[in-house]
Amino acid sequence: MASEQIFASGPGPYSDIPPIEQLLSVSSRRNSVHSSSIGAGNILDLFRPANYHDNASTISGFQSDQEDEIDPHDANHQGLYGSTPGGLRPTISTLSQNLRNPAFNTAHEQQGLLESYSAGNDFVPSRRASLATLKRMRSHSTIKHVISTGFVPEVDTTLGEEGKILAKYSVPLIITFLLQYSLNVASVFSVGRIGSTELAAVSLAGMTANITGYCLFQGTSTSLDTLCAQAFGRKDYRSVGLHFLRCTIFLLLLFIPVAGVWIFLSHPILTLLVDDPYLVDLASTYLATLALGLPGFILFENGKHYLQSQNIFHASTYVILFAAPFNAVLNYLLVWDERIGLGFIGAPIAIVITNYVMAILLFLYTYFVDGYQCWCGFTKDGLKNWGKMLTLSYNGCIGVISEWLAFELITLSTAKFGTVYLASQSVIATICVLLYQVPFAISIAASTRIANFIGAASKKSSVTASNAAIIASIIVGSFTGALLTTFRSQVVQLFTSDAEVIELSSKIIPLAAAYQINDSLAAVTGGILRGQGRQKLAAYLSLVAYYLIALPIGFTLAFVAGLRLFGLWCGMCIALLVASLLQTYTVVNSDWDDIIEESIKEALAEVNYANNDANEVRSIISHSIHDIQEEV
Repeated sequence: MASEQIFASGPGPYSDIPPIEQLLSVSSRRNSVHSSSIGAGNILDLFRPANYHDNASTISGFQSDQEDEIDPHDANHQGLYGSTPGGLRPTISTLSQNLRNPAFNTAHEQQGLLESYSAGNDFVPSRRASLATLKRMRSHSTIKHVISTGFVPEVDTTLGEEGKILAKYSVPLIITFLLQYSLNVASVFSVGRIGSTELAAVSLAGMTANITGYCLFQGTSTSLDTLCAQAFGRKDYRSVGLHFLRCTIFLLLLFIPVAGVWIFLSHPILTLLVDDPYLVDLASTYLATLALGLPGFILFENGKHYLQSQNIFHASTYVILFAAPFNAVLNYLLVWDERIGLGFIGAPIAIVITNYVMAILLFLYTYFVDGYQCWCGFTKDGLKNWGKMLTLSYNGCIGVISEWLAFELITLSTAKFGTVYLASQSVIATICVLLYQVPFAISIAASTRIANFIGAASKKSSVTASNAAIIASIIVGSFTGALLTTFRSQVVQLFTSDAEVIELSSKIIPLAAAYQINDSLAAVTGGILRGQGRQKLAAYLSLVAYYLIALPIGFTLAFVAGLRLFGLWCGMCIALLVASLLQTYTVVNSDWDDIIEESIKEALAEVNYANNDANEVRSIISHSIHDIQEEV
């Protein structure tokens, strides 16, 4: 039966609906549209008013290796406008098929279906008509209804394919994180040769910088793992750049008080904690110098997340491959060179210069090679709508701070047992940090991949990618744990030649090996939660794991039961076991429909609707959600 025969003339529930030929007359306002590697098309097109047109959402020249320019008037192309998974825009044929679907067996459901097709495809010429259509959709074509009834084609993928993609994305990230970690290690090595006091000053300054600055910047930048990646998945390219711009502006503002503390307040604060005046002078000088490089660090970190959200993972690797040896050479020249060497102060200067070099190189890569297509320009919109970013940033900071501070407290507590125990803790902690870069890289890749799928409203693919990431984390954690157990003596000897430290560390290594499995699982499931936009849950679980389990149990076993360092690591292992299991349970039982719905609602808030109708549209969507909840 032809689609136009579905609606008979005369009185009835469809008598006020225009003829289907008129309703399905496609506008010709868009010259070309580009598909993306993920997603069927821009999911927001299903909810935009009829006269909405965003030039930024279609970016000239933005194509991946598999992308083709599509002419919406080409009847032979069934991609973006046809019924294939290439796109969302329906044809008369797909409309007819869906109207025959048993899911639309009532007059109201069929009317809602028709109106949703109308509202999503520029069919209604006037703003008033489009808002009227959207209002009528309130009870019939809600966000969940659109997702559940097949308006959004799924992205075909398998567990094996997702595993390969995670491996492909993770390798450059592992290299990036290891080399970035080496930047601070280079300072420790170069300054450590000057003297023990200078080495202690670098360690003290590094701990202070991590807790009072770097954790805030890195925790805030994790919001881009959700916002930018989901926007890219739904092909809302302008919002990718907009989220990056907002986060960068916010962090540059946050830099001011952080730098103020490091430059002007670090000396009096450290004086309260440390008795050695010379050590305090060195550490505060190191911090004050390091503060000068924070803008470069912020730009590089945000730029890295901005590109990763577009599945460009190798750019930061290229940059760091140059920056790491460059930093090592700078450390030698500025600390030890007889002609231009500055001694202790040369180490933080080397980091400052390297931070700006990395930011500049990443900018040049983005401008001349790839990633520029999502840049929105410097716009006043970057000063608006910070709510979601601030919420995600706050929760991201809590998660990062809670983990970093817990490790610092354990290290400080170990000092009470003597130099050998402190040295063993330093060796084991360094080994764990190095091994952590592998699951952390997987977590970033998984977060980006899953957020892309959520942005594309592809539920099945999100679940598949999530399962692949969990399996990968278990494999990686088991492998690194087995490797560490098998070669524990050899690994420890890479860091020290002290017999007592080697013996003590070798006894703790089996705990650190068991820690790897849960640490890997916790890292990856935390990445999945970030991709879902559920940083708040991850932050609370982190607080519970470290401060209600790890530290109380660890301190009890260490100081009351007399197990010392072994007791502290027992507490950490138990905490990570609980955290990883809780996060895995949460991820496996995720309500993906709600997660995708929330992503679309947030995206709608970004859309600049014609004639400032965004508030009215959001109100309509909000009422639609309320209607669903009442019906359930």
